[in-house]
Amino acid sequence: MPARLGPRTWLTALSLGAALAPHVALADGGTKRSEASTDDGTNTPEAPKTRPIGASERRDLLRDPEGYANLFGAIAFGGGFRFNNPYRLHTQLGTTASSVSTTAPYVDFAAAITFGSPNGLQHGGALHTGVSMSGPQQTYLSLTYLAAYRAGRPFLVYGRVGPTMLLSPDVNLGGEVAGSFSYFFTGALGLTSELAFDLFYGAATLDKKYSVYPILSGQLGLIVNYEVLP
Repeated sequence: MPARLGPRTWLTALSLGAALAPHVALADGGTKRSEASTDDGTNTPEAPKTRPIGASERRDLLRDPEGYANLFGAIAFGGGFRFNNPYRLHTQLGTTASSVSTTAPYVDFAAAITFGSPNGLQHGGALHTGVSMSGPQQTYLSLTYLAAYRAGRPFLVYGRVGPTMLLSPDVNLGGEVAGSFSYFFTGALGLTSELAFDLFYGAATLDKKYSVYPILSGQLGLIVNYEVLP
């Protein structure tokens, strides 16, 4: 038969339980409450730790993306002035062999590509070819270095320089310097203009052993731009 506990034993057990209760509660929930709490007793998530950005990382963020390119295509119609006319062509404007004469009107086809910063100066190359629209057929081809600037604006300016070649009726090699201004109605389509100066050497005449033909021409047409994004 089990022993019967007396009143003194029960009193002692209750006293020990009351003394140990606060320590058990602190071990259970006190630590969690102290991890993240506010004055009003509500829990808040701990703020994420951030690492400061170094100088090299800031330069990488500000640097223009690599692999950016611009492609251009254009068609234009133009004409020019020849500042030497030893053969007295019917387009001569003056009375002497050195008088200014007009060239035949022509159509010009162009393709170009540039690389570099989308917000600054870009470098590349341009290919132009064209043919006269009246008189003897005269075909030319030029491959020139190109420097362009657009930088997200509705206009484009560029300059180019390099050799140019007459393919017909006679082959002749000369040089060309040109500047262009284009205005874009949309991001890709615009109106383009160009002013070019060409210099060719020609056959000998009765007056000169070597003839030089300076030509100044201008043209107006349409241009299409396509951006290759990195």
